[in-house]
Amino acid sequence: MDATSAAAPGVIVVAERPVHDLLDGSGVHWNVQERQPSIAAMWDALSGGRLDQRSRVLVFSDALMAGNSNDETELVQTARAVVAMAHAGAHVFVTVWRPDAETGFRGLIDEAARAQDVDPATLGYHLLPMSGSAGEVLDGMRTVLEPEIAFPDSYAGEVDAHLSRDGSVPAPAAPVAAPVEAPAIGLAKGGPGAPGRPSMPPIGGAATPAEAPRASEYPASASLELLDRPKLPGQTTITVTSSKGGSGKSTASILLAGSIARASADAGKPLSVCLIDLDTRDGQVASLIGKFMPTALNIRVQPVWDEERIRRNLVHADGLGIDTLLAPIRPRTADTVGPDFYRTIVRSLQRMYDVVIMDTSVQYLEPLIAEVALGEADEILFVTTLASTAVQGMARALREITAPLDESGLGIPREKIGIIVNQSVANVGMERDQVLAAGLGVPVVGVIPLATKDVLTATNLNRMYALLDHPLLGPAYNELGRACLPGRELGQWTSTEPAVSSTVGDVSAATAEAHGDIDEAGRKRGLFRR
Repeated sequence: MDATSAAAPGVIVVAERPVHDLLDGSGVHWNVQERQPSIAAMWDALSGGRLDQRSRVLVFSDALMAGNSNDETELVQTARAVVAMAHAGAHVFVTVWRPDAETGFRGLIDEAARAQDVDPATLGYHLLPMSGSAGEVLDGMRTVLEPEIAFPDSYAGEVDAHLSRDGSVPAPAAPVAAPVEAPAIGLAKGGPGAPGRPSMPPIGGAATPAEAPRASEYPASASLELLDRPKLPGQTTITVTSSKGGSGKSTASILLAGSIARASADAGKPLSVCLIDLDTRDGQVASLIGKFMPTALNIRVQPVWDEERIRRNLVHADGLGIDTLLAPIRPRTADTVGPDFYRTIVRSLQRMYDVVIMDTSVQYLEPLIAEVALGEADEILFVTTLASTAVQGMARALREITAPLDESGLGIPREKIGIIVNQSVANVGMERDQVLAAGLGVPVVGVIPLATKDVLTATNLNRMYALLDHPLLGPAYNELGRACLPGRELGQWTSTEPAVSSTVGDVSAATAEAHGDIDEAGRKRGLFRR
């Protein structure tokens, strides 16, 4: 491949040989890669680095295995690939050899779109009728791709004749260890490669010898250009976790993120903040901000996870001033965005955002939490309420998390961890000393007062940002943010609402003092203060 072709936009062809040869010899300024005999072969080649993962044009066929026993299966796989690639932003074309079956094929694409939580009406792909001449096929692509791709005034080769499929029907693709296709839709039970259950391309494909030591750390789609950058100066990654559902950790994650964004802006040095919903089976962030798409799955299907594609698939939370990476909507897709994917994305976001906050599930021993959320964090906030079951669960979790590896623990240093007492209220039979004892020496770094009605109202109305002006919650989260980022300039809490009680300024300090969050000298404790 010469330098000119290397710089040209990549074209992947999963269609008949005459189609591939037409595109390759047309004189269009693009880089037509080796023809793929099936959708499974394409995913395998992409994950193994044999196809350019930055390719912007894909050409499929509605009759690649016509006359073969695998025809129906290949059509389903093609429909799923059309959805995955089109939704990822590529230009997708389908050669139509069987116009009488076009309606049925469109139905397969619509079904695949709905299964991947994509609105079929928003999906952009293009059908290329093969009833015309070869030149008309190229002209059909020209109308979509110009001026992004340069087409010549006249095409090279013979383009007046019609293309023929004669002799171009391939034999079934050679089996691979784990057949792969579009992002997991999970319509049937079974493991990867089981009939009816498509799988993602294998993570960590082959790398070229020159970069093997570096590339082997990450999946094949990782952007090494992005990951080779240093982290942003002073970058801080915070994990918010708990051992009990209902503790309010998702609310705490959102309000901590929003409070940091607001306080830093108030200080004249705004920090960029990204919140990641790592609860892939029961994520709550989307419901709390009232936006549900795109999700992490939209990044997962991208050919390369570079900064532009990552940013395109983040959701901005209006009023909070933060970006969010939402968890997949359907729990059955959770396995397609596992630890290797999220580790790569977390490290990528550390090169893009001053503060990254991870909201987790309560399954702290699962690899996604144990290996990524806890391992990649600079600071870990463990959320508990004052319910005895929550405090007891916290004690068990902290023992598992902080125990050395040779004692079957996770080996997380206590110095990285701080406790948030959420929904705090006095005189409920749980004293500060009991919480500290259960915390095994981990300090309480935040006390969030109980404000059930206001939190429920903001949640139900998707107005979480309004809680930043709450006279109890606003100051508490401002103080928590200052404890997490002691070296950053964060403004003191002030409400943006015009009418605020004159007692507001004393509420948070009084609550913190009652729970021991202010030491004997009147200083607020930081995350690493004892």
